[in-house]
Amino acid sequence: MGRGENVLKKTYLQKTLAFIDSETELLHLKIRYPEQFCQPSKQTFKSDLYIIPKSKGLGIIGMAEIVVGLFLSGEVKDKSGKAVSLTLLAQTFEHAFNFSFGSIYDKQDALFRRKPFNLTRTLDFLKSLIHRKDNTINNR
Repeated sequence: MGRGENVLKKTYLQKTLAFIDSETELLHLKIRYPEQFCQPSKQTFKSDLYIIPKSKGLGIIGMAEIVVGLFLSGEVKDKSGKAVSLTLLAQTFEHAFNFSFGSIYDKQDALFRRKPFNLTRTLDFLKSLIHRKDNTINNR
């Protein structure tokens, strides 16, 4: 056996012993301070709300219109106060309303390919519902 092989074996054994020592120290710390090592259980949120994917007034493209509009406003922030990404905003809506965009970027492209008079179809639909309700309240 050459000298080089012994050096490699010694180095390997030293690293192995150092690893075992660090794992042993970690176990001692876990025993001594167990509360520091408790991981919160991840509870998955399951919404009771649903969007009908091909609904005339508010389908997936309609939801994309809302999500893209909110994203472009830059007014939806994360915990640190930074504007959220389009992907995060889309995922939040997907979880809240139990549907999937597939790719939000594909839906955004489909939205921008609409004819100019249809670009805000869903927002116009929602606006008309609010106006209609407002008129019925004011006419009482």
